[in-house]
Amino acid sequence: MNKESVAEDSDSLCVLILAPTPKDNEFCVNVLGDARIETHVCTSLQDLCQQVKQGNAAVALIAEEYLQTDHTGLIPELLSHQPAWSDLPIVVLLIAGEHASPSLNQLQELGNITLIRRPVRIAVFINTIRANLRDRQRQYSVRNLLKERNEVNQNLEIQQRRFSLALKAGGMAAWELQYDNLYWSDAIYDLLGIAAGEPVTLERFYSTIHPEDLPKLREVWEISVRKRQAFQEEFRILHSGKEPRWMELMGESVEWEMGNPSHFAGLFWDITAEKAQEQLEQRTAEIERFLSEATMTLASSLDFETTLESVTSLCVPTLGDWAILELISDDHTVRRMKIAYADPGASVLADQLMKTDSDPPQKAESSSPHLFGDETIFVENLTAELLSEIVQTSEHLPALRQLGAQSLIVVSLGIRDQQFGVLSLIQTDPALRHKIIDFKTAEELARRASIAIDNARLYKIGQQASAAKSEFVANMSHEIRTPMTAVLGYADLLASSENDPEKLKHLRMIQKNGSFLLDIINDILDLSKIEAGKMECVTERFAADELIADVYSMMQVRAVEKQLDFSVEYATTIPRQIESDPKCLRQILVNLIGNAVKFTSRGSIRLVISYDASGELPVIQFDVIDTGIGITEAQLSQLFQEFSQGDTSVTRSFGGTGLGLAISARLARMLGGNIEVASQPGIGTTFTCKISAGQVDSVPLIRPEKKHKSTPDTSKSLDTQPALSCNVLVVDDRRDIRYLVKQFLTKSGAEVESVNDGLEAIERVEQGQNSFDMILLDMQMPRLDGYQTAERLRRLGFNRPIIALTADAMHGDMNRCLASGCDAFLSKPINTKELIEIVARYTQ
Repeated sequence: MNKESVAEDSDSLCVLILAPTPKDNEFCVNVLGDARIETHVCTSLQDLCQQVKQGNAAVALIAEEYLQTDHTGLIPELLSHQPAWSDLPIVVLLIAGEHASPSLNQLQELGNITLIRRPVRIAVFINTIRANLRDRQRQYSVRNLLKERNEVNQNLEIQQRRFSLALKAGGMAAWELQYDNLYWSDAIYDLLGIAAGEPVTLERFYSTIHPEDLPKLREVWEISVRKRQAFQEEFRILHSGKEPRWMELMGESVEWEMGNPSHFAGLFWDITAEKAQEQLEQRTAEIERFLSEATMTLASSLDFETTLESVTSLCVPTLGDWAILELISDDHTVRRMKIAYADPGASVLADQLMKTDSDPPQKAESSSPHLFGDETIFVENLTAELLSEIVQTSEHLPALRQLGAQSLIVVSLGIRDQQFGVLSLIQTDPALRHKIIDFKTAEELARRASIAIDNARLYKIGQQASAAKSEFVANMSHEIRTPMTAVLGYADLLASSENDPEKLKHLRMIQKNGSFLLDIINDILDLSKIEAGKMECVTERFAADELIADVYSMMQVRAVEKQLDFSVEYATTIPRQIESDPKCLRQILVNLIGNAVKFTSRGSIRLVISYDASGELPVIQFDVIDTGIGITEAQLSQLFQEFSQGDTSVTRSFGGTGLGLAISARLARMLGGNIEVASQPGIGTTFTCKISAGQVDSVPLIRPEKKHKSTPDTSKSLDTQPALSCNVLVVDDRRDIRYLVKQFLTKSGAEVESVNDGLEAIERVEQGQNSFDMILLDMQMPRLDGYQTAERLRRLGFNRPIIALTADAMHGDMNRCLASGCDAFLSKPINTKELIEIVARYTQ
């Protein structure tokens, strides 16, 4: 390469591009082309250096990968052999996610290197290229200046005139430093805002510099002059009659020919407009980032209070020192909901503002109850007089004056053409008064905040409705199941002592229809639990074949009554244990098999079980196959809808609510599966239920033996129940329930006392704490409910078993019983066998 690697006469403003890939080259060409910047794509470092040598480059854009493979030192050599005036700007596209390499750091010491991280931001990329092009233009100006000075002996007057015209056109002032004497062109007076003709010494020049920028500029100047190093520095000046302005000063050591001593020369120009544009672009980027983060923050929670807190905290300090959120209540009053502030010491003032949130009794009808009214306001320069006009009531004025507000933005909050509040933003720093971009940002934030607040409000309403529904279901369960306990219980009592066959037949009919009514109640309550989101599946490991045997024993009774064959078949091996909810699975199988029994008049019902581990998750499948009446295509579409059966004639013929299949389908989905159906009218129907088998990779596979009983075991009766020898306290507000429970337990050998409610139970225990072996406690009673009673009994020191009597409306009720101090629970209507067994288990 020649001694000088940059052509002397070229004024090229072309950007040479050597990007990582052809696609990246195309991207750079398109982006810079859109910005009207000339480009040329190079094929290699050698090609790029040749283009620079030929004067075809103003800026070189090079990917870091090429610099890492520049083993021959083409770029260092290129930078080292530039003319004195040239400092070729090189923009390096850094490898994404990596720090600058040591070789790149060394390269920065040789030349004018600018680093851009990938992926690039287009605005920053274009501004960087433009800044380097302007830098190159100034280098050309310096080159031309120095070139003209070399020709001073030939035509000094013409050269001076041309130079002055060039500076004037560029809005620049030229300067020279010789023998500690500083010389300026005439443009310096306008740039510095000083009187024309006044001597501009170095100290006079320093006196115009902003105090915050002066130390650094002085240091750069002195080091550069002493070491004869080129420099370029940006700083502010205190221009007479104007706000501080941004300037740029550059210079370098110049060697004169003919043995003249070296000196410094350079340029000085105003960059205030460029700085303003740069700050605007930076502010715009900050606002975009702020709104993006605000959207994510507002969407992160549906809690009403959290959303309100987020709205105000997001605004400080980005949009002001204070943010005040006011909402309109249902009674049309305005409440100051949230206040956020930047100064940690302003909590007392914030409390004062929060307390001034009530409408004065006497208020003009035209006045707004809001702090600053309910209309959009933007005041860039808020004076004390204007503040007095804007504030709606005098009670707020002292606190707001104490804030020291300098500017104000008020934006309305609302959705669907309905305003429900306002957001007020106050800036107290005079240097940071709100601008139009802040106002537009506040409007956009208010729009997004309105959606978030409305969503949170609707969610809150939904939660309250869900809670009310859950409470209603619990109360209905208690009010329905408790009388059913009396109906079925008294029927059991009568049947146990009745010998007349005719009367016994009537009692059995009462028991049968009571059980049928209970099934309907259970279906309705189960559906309500699912819809309220209160039905929970509790996953545990259990033996599926044992559960199937229990279901078989239970359903065989119904099949025998209709003279149907009922069998269980295992088509494949199955895991010894699966992971699921046995209670939900049992309910699904009972519903499907019960449905098959109901709609099959003759023939058979088969339960076929298979296991499939070939998919992503292992699945266990249950096929319930019957030879019943079948289902038409039209009926299939309504099969899993609530309160729906095939048609009204089916309802009349077979009865039922049409809820069993709807509940089973939802339970199957909760267990990670589904229910499908295939049917032919007049031939039969197959219901296929698939559920997840859980994590069973290490569980051995088995083929269960058929241990199912062919006939139901009806031999067990009250007489075979275990004999009791204990003292039991029954607590229930219903006299009939107390009587029934006492009768059942007394017949089994227990001694029973009863009280009306929780307060009486506590008094009775206090009188004889150790006289009761167990307490049977109803959970829904007046004066003191069962939950509170259990807690107080435990605090009194009663450590004997407490069994809850509950309507079992919600799974959460069971957990609440245990958490309050109960040892176990019985669901109403009370099953005699279960009652005696649980008393025996906990007392013997």
